Amino acid sequence: MGLFLYQDLTVFYSSQATFFLIGCIATLALLTLVFQQLFKPRQKFFPKRVITQFESKMFIRLKETFPQHHILAQVAFSALITNNNFKIRNKFNRKVTDFVLLNQKLEVVAIIELDDPSHIGKEQEDAERDAMLNEAGYQVYRYTDIPSSNHLRKDILN
Repeated sequence: MGLFLYQDLTVFYSSQATFFLIGCIATLALLTLVFQQLFKPRQKFFPKRVITQFESKMFIRLKETFPQHHILAQVAFSALITNNNFKIRNKFNRKVTDFVLLNQKLEVVAIIELDDPSHIGKEQEDAERDAMLNEAGYQVYRYTDIPSSNHLRKDILN
């Protein structure tokens, strides 16, 4: 009877030791993962698309329609207009236009805005943006969908 009790206790202690060892290894693995995340340098900057899928379609249409022109996407207003007054400059400082069409001499032919659903309710803001660009001598064309090549040529070249 004593021998069986000794064997039972040995099996009991060895299985208890096995579970303890497995628990220690799992805890160590978990702590390693947690501390690795805490001390790993965090990425601060991430890439993002320059233009949306909708704007990509318009870009392709513009390239097809005006092969002899240059098309610029996401052009800052500050690259197109300026003012000596800093308060006025702040009105357009962080604004961007969707597309700028340039001729072979790199002169602005047209500014093209593509109004997706995010522009709903922003008609007054869009009108103010257009007024700034118009005052500087630029012609702004707004579209809510991708126009045909004929429509673009008719609007911009005529």
